Amino acid sequence: MSSKEVQSRVEAARNLQYKRYGKEQSNGRVSYDTLQKTSPLTQKQQRILQQLAGKKNWSNRTQIKIIRLARTISDLEGKTTITDQSIWEAAKLQ
Repeated sequence: MSSKEVQSRVEAARNLQYKRYGKEQSNGRVSYDTLQKTSPLTQKQQRILQQLAGKKNWSNRTQIKIIRLARTISDLEGKTTITDQSIWEAAKLQ
């Protein structure tokens, strides 16, 4: 993928975030309550995250970081919801 393509994907993801939150705010800066309201996890995704957190002894802060990262990964893919795949990808990066 060329740098132009990467730049285009990043700009599109950022615009999705601005539209979602109604202001120039990214997934990394929005409050957790807002993130939870605008991008709720499915019950399956919550179970996956809880199981991983239990196995790896992750704190709540780490779990929130994973949710934020999964939301960003989904944005880069142009998805309107957090995908199961993005949860797994974000968890691998921890």
